[in-house]
Amino acid sequence: MAIFHRSLFQFASSLRERTTALLHLPRAIRISLNPETEHEARNVQAQLEHVRANLKLLDYALPFVGAAIVWVHGNRAPFGQMMATLIVAVLACGINEFFLLRPRAAEQDIVARTKTSAQVLSLATWQVMAAWGWFALSMWAPPGGDMFSLLILSCSLAVVTTMFSPHAAAAAGAFFAIALPIFVLELMNSYNMYSPLFTLAFLYMVLMAVQSYTIHSRFDNAWHLEQDREDLIKKLRVAHEEAVAASKAKSEFLANMSHELRTPLNAIIGFSDIVRTKAFGDKADRYSEYGGFIHQSGHLLLSLIGNILDLAKIEAGRKVLQQEPIDLMSLVLDEARLTNEKAAAKGVSVLPLLPRSLPLLRADLHAVRQILANLLSNAVKFTPEGGRIEVSVVLNAAREIELCVSDTGIGIALEDHAHLFDRFGQGRPDITTAERGSGLGLPIVKGLVDMHGGRIHLASALGQGTSVTIVFPAASTLDSPSLRVA
Repeated sequence: MAIFHRSLFQFASSLRERTTALLHLPRAIRISLNPETEHEARNVQAQLEHVRANLKLLDYALPFVGAAIVWVHGNRAPFGQMMATLIVAVLACGINEFFLLRPRAAEQDIVARTKTSAQVLSLATWQVMAAWGWFALSMWAPPGGDMFSLLILSCSLAVVTTMFSPHAAAAAGAFFAIALPIFVLELMNSYNMYSPLFTLAFLYMVLMAVQSYTIHSRFDNAWHLEQDREDLIKKLRVAHEEAVAASKAKSEFLANMSHELRTPLNAIIGFSDIVRTKAFGDKADRYSEYGGFIHQSGHLLLSLIGNILDLAKIEAGRKVLQQEPIDLMSLVLDEARLTNEKAAAKGVSVLPLLPRSLPLLRADLHAVRQILANLLSNAVKFTPEGGRIEVSVVLNAAREIELCVSDTGIGIALEDHAHLFDRFGQGRPDITTAERGSGLGLPIVKGLVDMHGGRIHLASALGQGTSVTIVFPAASTLDSPSLRVA
């Protein structure tokens, strides 16, 4: 009993699935003739390639099969009638090969190209099978001479189901072109009498229709699986290339960091050893000078370690912003003044360009100061003597505050823009200066900007300077008139 119930349930499920498929048939035919998206067009193209190959096979095979049928059945049916319809079928095959299936100039738009191909191929399939159905119908010789014609048409219907089902429109046209002669043949042979072949023919056509749907569904599923496989291969290839690039960048970063850490450490160890052993006797001035070098190297080392820890906290999501109203113009003036002392030693000028008034910015003061300090530090490093650095702040039309640092330095190659703000990203070594730096500044800038919900715009090219713009979200702009700096 359980087996019976399970079988009954499976039959009901299959019947419901087939009924749903019949309801979706008009949509499948519409998409097969008029795909709307590139994805649909590529699917239809795969269907058309399958159908075109099978149709070309039939164009060459049907004339020989038809000639063999006429030779075998010529004494049982009107010979002239069979020859006339065979000639029509041969002409239909010739029209396909010399006109409809010939290559055409490819259109640029894949959707438009697929629509044209689908309509032409559906027409070619329909007209060949219609001519062949007419040829099979011409072999009918009353009374009761429908068996051979019915055999030919039944086999043809099975061929249509097998060959053309992947493309819904071509399959529907070819199926109708063969099913209609079967219906007409049985109607003529059963006129004024009942023939059980009529019922059997109807059931056979239903069975072939269900089989056609099954083949169409399986072809679609196989195509989508193939597309998923190709997409997965592409993603794996891209992931592999990115992993290789990241590994290479990490190695370069670690080598650079090793140099950056060893330099101040060597200075601290070397100078402290001189002081410890009193290598110069009691010359206090020399020891005082070396003490200054140790102090400077210690601060540099502390700054490097602080940057490493800051980046680690940002990436781990442990960095917490303490947002408050900030006078961004005063902050820019302070940082520009501090940077100008270092820049002046290189013959580089730092110019703040500020508006007459600006709303206060709600942000983390330390984070914004760190962003500005890192951008200015990079600009000083890579701007040659006689260059100029400009720091500007504006309120754009969307009420977003923009902080921009631009310089007249050596610039950044276009191929380096994509990974410049990555954790291990730096500009190419052949375009950098001796003050290459640790490469931590820009990743920290990006992390802090992302935490504020802002975005970064980079404009740079080799030899044309660099401009980095930080755009804070409009929600960070305090619109209260009492919170406006003038």
